[in-house]
Amino acid sequence: MFEHIQADMRRYYQPGTPFLSRVRMVLCYGFLATLVYRYGRWTRTVRPRFLGVVLRLVYIPLTWLSDWFAGINISTNANIGPGLLIGHYGAIFLHGDMGSHCSVGQCVTIGYKGAGRSTRPPRLGNNVYVGTSAVIVGDITIGDDVIIGANTTVVKDIPSGHRVVSAAVRIDKIEP
Repeated sequence: MFEHIQADMRRYYQPGTPFLSRVRMVLCYGFLATLVYRYGRWTRTVRPRFLGVVLRLVYIPLTWLSDWFAGINISTNANIGPGLLIGHYGAIFLHGDMGSHCSVGQCVTIGYKGAGRSTRPPRLGNNVYVGTSAVIVGDITIGDDVIIGANTTVVKDIPSGHRVVSAAVRIDKIEP
């Protein structure tokens, strides 16, 4: 767990301004939500079991605060690698597996399809960038080094090293 947190911290750190970088990191909504997620994952491994249950009881209000205060919901069922960067506030829903060094913009949804249509959440590879308001749903696999553009809905597998963007804007003249 602590190796993952250190990798997360390195993503928020800016060289040249060590004090300001640490202050920014501690005040960043994404970093705080990631810490809550890492704590929740860690509580599953604590032995003896009764101690793990007590620590999970502490996790419940923390996740409520993360949802309410930061607008970021990260499921402890998600398996997220080190170096997660959530650069913005709010409306972020992460319920899928992600590799290392992934970046997520605001208003991103990663999860199951609705109405029981998928059996697994999406699986994202390493070094994946998910742009603002992107939606990734269903039992799909996103390869390594993929860029998913803003407002893109992904429901099919994406091979490694590709960029996915939504359809171009269509502008039509209105006839009177």
